[in-house]
Amino acid sequence: MKKTTKTYAKVMLAAALGFSFAAEAANYTFAEANAAVVTVQDDKLPMQQELLGEHADINAITAANMRQAYITFMENVREKKANWGDEDWQNAKNVLERLNAHKETVEKELGTDDKGKIKMLQAEFRTLETGGDIKD
Repeated sequence: MKKTTKTYAKVMLAAALGFSFAAEAANYTFAEANAAVVTVQDDKLPMQQELLGEHADINAITAANMRQAYITFMENVREKKANWGDEDWQNAKNVLERLNAHKETVEKELGTDDKGKIKMLQAEFRTLETGGDIKD
């Protein structure tokens, strides 16, 4: 074999090994990331049980009980807000964001009345949250 052929073979081997290593590393990282996402989704957020009561398993909420989940959430927010600090408001906001994300998955099945009531409750939360910020 000529020297240039040997050099070319070494370069190709190094490139192939490099690509193989990079692909394996990317696959490993991707698998770890998916495991982390599943863990976070399975875990309840702080205050989730407290604010949603029987609707705390957000992924189990159907279109038929979505409105009631928001009502329960806001009833508990109204009851507890007087003693909340910034961290509590952030936790409540995180629960609401997760509830909102799940609502989008059943949105087509919600009636107009339910959609309107949910929007009013979301607006009430923002109003109370802003009032909490002003109080601080």
